[in-house]
Amino acid sequence: METGGSQILAVDLLNELCSGHDMSLIIVNNKYNDSLLKQLDKRVNIYHIGRTEGSKSPFPIIRLNWILSRIRPDVIHCHEPRVARIIRLKHPGLLYTVHDVGIPVPCYNLYDGLVAISAAVYHDVVSRSGYKISTVFNGVSFKSYRRRTSYVIPEGQPVRLVQVSRLFHEKKGQHILLHAIYKIVHYHGIRNITLDFIGSGASRDFLSGLIDSLKLREYVRLIGERDRDWLFAHLCEYHALIQPSLYEGFGLTILEGFAAGLPVVASDIDGPAEILSEMPGGLLFHSGDADDCGKTILQLLTFYTSGEIEEKIHSTLPLAQKKYSIESCANEYLTEYLKISN
Repeated sequence: METGGSQILAVDLLNELCSGHDMSLIIVNNKYNDSLLKQLDKRVNIYHIGRTEGSKSPFPIIRLNWILSRIRPDVIHCHEPRVARIIRLKHPGLLYTVHDVGIPVPCYNLYDGLVAISAAVYHDVVSRSGYKISTVFNGVSFKSYRRRTSYVIPEGQPVRLVQVSRLFHEKKGQHILLHAIYKIVHYHGIRNITLDFIGSGASRDFLSGLIDSLKLREYVRLIGERDRDWLFAHLCEYHALIQPSLYEGFGLTILEGFAAGLPVVASDIDGPAEILSEMPGGLLFHSGDADDCGKTILQLLTFYTSGEIEEKIHSTLPLAQKKYSIESCANEYLTEYLKISN
């Protein structure tokens, strides 16, 4: 259980539902993010299986099913597709949330219910499998984030951009954003701009080398992972969140940006486009196109200069909260649970 959209959703759902329901979290593998677990409400029961990733030992399977036999859950909600293969206990309801496009479908028939996190994921599953699937949009706790209140950038202070994701450029597109910043700084001569990458991952060395080769060390920082408490408190200190993903089932960080009162620039792939198409505070650029990414960021800067950005954000927040709050998400999951537990 590491820090990603599915893990964050699981924690937020547990916290939202535990006030009226008996909620438990079973962590199968021994690799998990301790700071994320600390976000869990004390009323949530946590069980660790301790399996080593890739292990063929039967003991974790035995332990998992023994724990399930003790809990006797009405619904087992899974966030990894292959978990259904190792559940031996007779269960009243087994639900799987599909968190991204392109996830292999062989295990889907083992579930009593399937949920897609976006219309993009829904259409992907239906087109590849034909299985019946519901849609429940991911949600965030808007009330947890400190929110930006000023949209005036004082003279002499830099525009602060942020990208929050695992450092995996083949999916998250951080290299596209770096080339866009290169254009802004070295072609357009805009020097009062900074970019922070928040996250860790396999692409760190590649991105660090690219920052050097593009002569952006003065403007770009790889600041590593920050826990959610830090994001709740400090995300609002940036002026915009940029999400340059090359493929994405949803884009939870987009909602985090809105929750912190930030405008968002994202690539026009299915998941992010589905969110931003309805939000005045969002701008889309052509996926994989560094030139268009740079132009879109420059357009955003004109909204700050003209004062338009504050109105756009104030129009965005109620729309985002209505459709993408964790409260709404939790209520819709309760409906899905009831469908398969009766």
